[in-house]
Amino acid sequence: MELIMGIWMAIGLAIVFVGWILYPLLIKRDLSENLNSLYLGLFFIGIWVLFYFFIVEYF
Repeated sequence: MELIMGIWMAIGLAIVFVGWILYPLLIKRDLSENLNSLYLGLFFIGIWVLFYFFIVEYF
């Protein structure tokens, strides 16, 4: 049950991250000023995807 809740939390945070990306891209039109944060966020999400994959696959 805790794993399912963790997956839902990860999905929710990914949706928030996508919203955070779309706001400066579509409304403010200054995404290029935040590229470092974008890359850091994508890296963080990638690490968590690998983490969840290994938990689900091996436990």
